[in-house]
Amino acid sequence: MKKKPLQVIVADEEMIFRDYMEMVFRPLKDYQIKAVLSCAEDALVWCRTGPLPDLVIMDVVMSRGINGLAATREIKKNWPVVKVIIATAMADADWLEKTREGGADSIWLKNYPEQSLPEVMDRTMAGEHVYPKTVPDIMLGNLPVARLNRQQRAILRLLTEGRSNREIAERIFLSPNTVKDYLDDLMEKTGIHSRTALAVRASRLRIVVSEKELATE
Repeated sequence: MKKKPLQVIVADEEMIFRDYMEMVFRPLKDYQIKAVLSCAEDALVWCRTGPLPDLVIMDVVMSRGINGLAATREIKKNWPVVKVIIATAMADADWLEKTREGGADSIWLKNYPEQSLPEVMDRTMAGEHVYPKTVPDIMLGNLPVARLNRQQRAILRLLTEGRSNREIAERIFLSPNTVKDYLDDLMEKTGIHSRTALAVRASRLRIVVSEKELATE
């Protein structure tokens, strides 16, 4: 009897990555994509209402709804048989540790893969946990991302959302002048001498803090 392909759903808000996943899965005989979703909450809805997938591939950062870590915790709590691979470009030591603690079976770094995604999928479905052995040195201009403190991350996150200095200040309870000082310092340290360019680079690197951390700044 022919072996039935393992059923997979993908949750990632980036259309480019969703298109990439379609390409990755096309030649695979042991896996079949059942759904390609644009937010983590849709993955939870799928698990609640449809046939359970064998594997969920999930990004961490979502601009709407809950993030991938929260969704992973819910999936592993309610449907522990479902395997979850976090596929992220956010190679940050703190977030990678939170991802492991949240129950993700494996982590695959989009921009710095030690192994191909199909290999991580095969090992995960065989019962292994595959995590990056090292955290790559990621640079925001001339500044290592690992050296950013939580306040700097919070400001960068809000900057990538297109907020003004005043809006950022109101959100994290600082004065607009203090926010300007932070941004001036970041531009000096990174060598990125444009507010817009800094926002674009930070967005590409997915530099974030969680909603909970942002709310308590």
